[in-house]
Amino acid sequence: MRKSTSLFRHITLSENVRNKVADIFYMKLLVTIGLILAPTIAMPQLIEDMVESFKFKPKFTAKVGTRNSFITNSFMRIRDVSVGLNFGNTTKIGFGYNWLVTDVIRPLTVDNENVQNNEGELKMRYLASFIEYTFLKKKNYNFSIPVQVGIGNAFFNYHTDVTYNNRTDPILVAFYEPSLAVEYTGIKHIGIGVGAGYRLMFAGYKKLEDNYNAPVYLFKFKVYFGDVFRDILR
Repeated sequence: MRKSTSLFRHITLSENVRNKVADIFYMKLLVTIGLILAPTIAMPQLIEDMVESFKFKPKFTAKVGTRNSFITNSFMRIRDVSVGLNFGNTTKIGFGYNWLVTDVIRPLTVDNENVQNNEGELKMRYLASFIEYTFLKKKNYNFSIPVQVGIGNAFFNYHTDVTYNNRTDPILVAFYEPSLAVEYTGIKHIGIGVGAGYRLMFAGYKKLEDNYNAPVYLFKFKVYFGDVFRDILR
């Protein structure tokens, strides 16, 4: 009797785990679909507002951001520095430099080399163009849809018994990241924002042998240099 009870509990626990894994998978799938379709659902209105915003004189803007996410089961943090143009506080376009700042260690073997601990440290750097559409403005808060497309390379740093800081051949990587964000603008010339999105990797994931498709959590710090310069020149 004890054995059958234990077996029943084991089966029930396994089914619960599988159900939870399935729930998480479907939740991530729904979030991904929602974020991808969000910019297209209101596409006519979005395009109309963007076209109208381009009639405004653009203001130079710069931002420093951090995006937290995951690679398979490992935490990762991407930092970015971006510059762009702000059209009527509705549409922002620009480009930035992104790099991985977290130590991500992966198993690694290299032909004809004795890799220490059979491990390498992942390095990733890429350029990204972005467009950000602000669909709602309320007092000191702006709600927006930032989308960026990035392309760059990834490689592994590794050590051997006789050499240090060796690199594997670079691997081309490319990303698409749609998000939803809110920005606080109550501080003059400065914007502070948070948001959430999803990263879709469409180049490089097979060679890197990891899952890079994952939720992304945004933290942004912006400086509206156009307003700063205008105040200085007054």
